Amino acid sequence: MALTKQDVIIFSSIDWTIHWQLHHQLTTSLVSAGNRVLYIDNTGIRSAKISDTKRLKERVLQWYKGSHGFSAIDKNLTVYSPLLLPFPYSKLSLFINKLIFNKSISRWTSAAKFNNPVVISFLPTPLIQNAIKNIVPKLSVYYCANNMAESSISASQVSSYEDKFFSDVDIVFTAACVIQEYASKFSEKVFYFPPGIDFDKFDIAIKSSVNIPDDLNDISGPIVGYIGTLGRVLDQNIICAIADQCSNFTIVLIGPKYTNIKELEKRKNIVLLGARPHDQLPYYIKRFDVGIVPYVCNEFTEGVYPSKLNEYLAMGIPSVSTNLREVRESTNNFAKVAIITDSVQEFVDAVRESVVENSVSFKELRIKAAEANSWESRFKGMSKILEENIRFKEKSMSKVNWQNRFNAFFKANKFYKRTLSFVLLSYLIIFHTPLFWFMGDQLIVKDALKKTDAIVVFSGDGEVDYRNLSYQERALDAIKFYDSGYADKIILSSGREQTIADVEIIKLYLTNKGVPESSIYILDKYPDSTYKNVVMVNQILDKNDIDSILFITAPYHSLRSVLLWKSYAPNIDLVVPKMIGSQSEDVKWSMELDNIKVILYEYMAIIYNWLKGRI
Repeated sequence: MALTKQDVIIFSSIDWTIHWQLHHQLTTSLVSAGNRVLYIDNTGIRSAKISDTKRLKERVLQWYKGSHGFSAIDKNLTVYSPLLLPFPYSKLSLFINKLIFNKSISRWTSAAKFNNPVVISFLPTPLIQNAIKNIVPKLSVYYCANNMAESSISASQVSSYEDKFFSDVDIVFTAACVIQEYASKFSEKVFYFPPGIDFDKFDIAIKSSVNIPDDLNDISGPIVGYIGTLGRVLDQNIICAIADQCSNFTIVLIGPKYTNIKELEKRKNIVLLGARPHDQLPYYIKRFDVGIVPYVCNEFTEGVYPSKLNEYLAMGIPSVSTNLREVRESTNNFAKVAIITDSVQEFVDAVRESVVENSVSFKELRIKAAEANSWESRFKGMSKILEENIRFKEKSMSKVNWQNRFNAFFKANKFYKRTLSFVLLSYLIIFHTPLFWFMGDQLIVKDALKKTDAIVVFSGDGEVDYRNLSYQERALDAIKFYDSGYADKIILSSGREQTIADVEIIKLYLTNKGVPESSIYILDKYPDSTYKNVVMVNQILDKNDIDSILFITAPYHSLRSVLLWKSYAPNIDLVVPKMIGSQSEDVKWSMELDNIKVILYEYMAIIYNWLKGRI
C-alpha cells in the first residue's frame, strides 16, 4: 500500500525541468497515490560558476513565469523555483537566503493549508536544514541519492553538514551501498532504496508494434546506445575507443550535455541526439543492440547507482558497464546479466561480443532482473517505512504532548531569554566589575614631578561637562605647583568661548593667590579641540623659548593630550603630574555612568585622532 493523503515537501537536488531522474519518479508516485506535493528546485550544493549562467537564467525565467517562483504543474503538484544568492556556504548569503526562502515557503504553505507536512530532502545544506526546522515537519527524511561531498571541490564543504543531517532526520534513504554503510554511523534508521524502473512502461514497449523513432531510421548497422547525462562521470575515452575500433558500429548518445564533448563530436559514427522525453526512451532502447554504462571509476561514482542499466535490461538487450560497486554488489545480481569490465580495451571487447550475442535465455534473465528492480516495489517499501514512522512519531508525540507544549513555550521565548540574559550580563560586567576601572587607569598619565619652564593648564569645555572634571581642580593644581617652585609661568587655554571664559576665572583665582599677572598667559582664541589646543599653546611656547612644561588637564584626558603633544611637538619636555582629580589607585569594582561615558569618549577620541594622522 502506498503512502496517501499526506502533504509532502520535497527539497530536490535537481530542477524539475531537467531530464527524468529519481526525484521526478518519487514525486509523481506520491502525487498519483493521492498526496499533495510541493517540489522545490535545487537550491545549490556548490557556489555558482560561469558555466551555470544558462541554468541561472532559466531559473529567473521560471520564477517570473510562476507566482513569485511557484508554478502549479498538477492539481496536487506545485513546483517552487526560488531566486537565491548562489553561495550556499557564505554566512552573509546564508543569512539573506534564509530570510527569503523561509518566508516564501511559510507564506505558500499557509495559503495552500499544508498542514504538518512530511519533508523529504535530497540536499543536506545548511539552508535546507534551517528550512526544515522552520517547517516543523510531521516526519523528516534525507534521501541521499549520491556522494554529495565528492561531486565537486566546492561541494566538499557539505560533508560536515551532511553528517549532522544524517543524525537529525527521522529516516535516511540511500541509493547506494557505500552511502548506506557511511550513514549507518550516524543513524539507526537507514534504508537502501536505489532507483527503480517503471517496468510496465518498458514491457509495453517490447510488445508494441510502434515504429522505431524516426531519428534512428537511417542507421543500418549495430547500435551501441547510451541514455543519460553527458557529464563529468562519463568516460569519453571508452566511447571514443569503441568508435575508433568498431567503425561499423554507430554509438548513439541520448541525453543533455553538461561538459565538453569535442572529442565525441569529431567521430562520424557517434550520433548525439540530445535529451528525449522519458516516455520515449524504451522505444529508443528497443533499437539498441547493446546498452552501455561507461562511467569513470572514482569516489563519486562509487556511490552512484546507474538506473539506466535497469532500463537496458528491461528491454532484454545486452549491457556493458565499468566496474562500479553498485553494479558488482547489487542484490539483483547485475553481474549475471551485465558484463563488468576493468579497462578500456575490455569494455570495447565486451561491446563486440554483446553485439553478436543473441541468446533468448539471457534476454529473459535480463528482463526478470529488471522486473525485480521495479519502481513500484521500491515505492511500496518506502511508503511502508514512512507510514510506520509517522504512526510511531504521532503516538510518541501524544504521550508527551504536555512536554512539547512546555518546550515550545520556552523555544518561542528563546529570543527574549537570550536578550534578557545579555542585558543582565552586560550590566554586571559594566557596573560591577573592574573592567572600566582598568580601562580608565590606562588613560591616566602620572609622571614624577620635576622643575619646568612653565605650567600649561587645559581648562576644558566648562564647569560641568561629561568629558571633563571641574576646572577648579586644575586651578588648585596650578597654584600648588607654582607656589612649590616647579615653574614660574602659567599658560591657560580654554576649550570654548563663553560669556565669562573659564580661563579668566582661573586667572582671577591665581592673581588673588599672589601669582603676578605678568607670569600668566591666556590664549586670545578659543580652540574647539584638544589638537588645536596643542597647536596654539605650542605657538606661545615657541615665542617665549619654553622647552619644558608641567601639563595639567583632566586625569582621563591626559593620555590623549600627551599623544598629541608628542606627535606635534616632540621637542617639548612634557611632565604630567598626579592631579587632585585623579582616581584612586585601588581597584574599584563599580563605576558611575558619568565616568564610563568619559572613558569611552576618550578611547573613541584617541582612535579618531589616530585615523586623522595626528597620533
